[in-house]
Amino acid sequence: MTNDVLLIFLNDSTEQTKLCQSLGEEKAQEINKRLQIAVCSAAKSITCNKVVLTNEESVLNNIWDKNIFNSEVQTGKYLNNKMQNAFDKHIIQNSEDVYKVVFISADCPQLTQQIIENAFDSLNKYDVCIGPEKKGNYYLIGMKEPLPFLFENKLWSGKHLLDDTLEELIDQGKKYFLLPELQSVNDIYDLHLVK
Repeated sequence: MTNDVLLIFLNDSTEQTKLCQSLGEEKAQEINKRLQIAVCSAAKSITCNKVVLTNEESVLNNIWDKNIFNSEVQTGKYLNNKMQNAFDKHIIQNSEDVYKVVFISADCPQLTQQIIENAFDSLNKYDVCIGPEKKGNYYLIGMKEPLPFLFENKLWSGKHLLDDTLEELIDQGKKYFLLPELQSVNDIYDLHLVK
């Protein structure tokens, strides 16, 4: 086991407003469960500490094996706050240890074990790794030092998040690595990705 940490962010089906509005809450919950199963399958064999970030204090559902995954409650009001708080808690830098931390969302069924492993490997050479999402967002971000500027002054649901983030990394002199472009499930037009 390494000191590296994989943070897995769970969306509640009610937070996926576009799916709820189009399909109703019950169908959105079913889609959400299938997405979690896909991401769990990609993550479970990664050699690192695995933390599932839930949106309420509850035990993990039966998708997430408690012998493999730990759970923590998301803290913060908005997604960027929740992400920054999770990174701040898990990135440790001292003279002996530098922890690599990778954050993924459980709404990208195209995510694979190899992509996650490549993210961790890339942090041996780069400051940040990012998995670009087809709609201008990203499905993964990883780093090995606190970079609070990444979570500030951006439109998190906008189509320019990735471009804004890359521009800021360049301005700050940080090297980044881009993983393959994938597609997350955000609305009914993405449902063909769900198995």
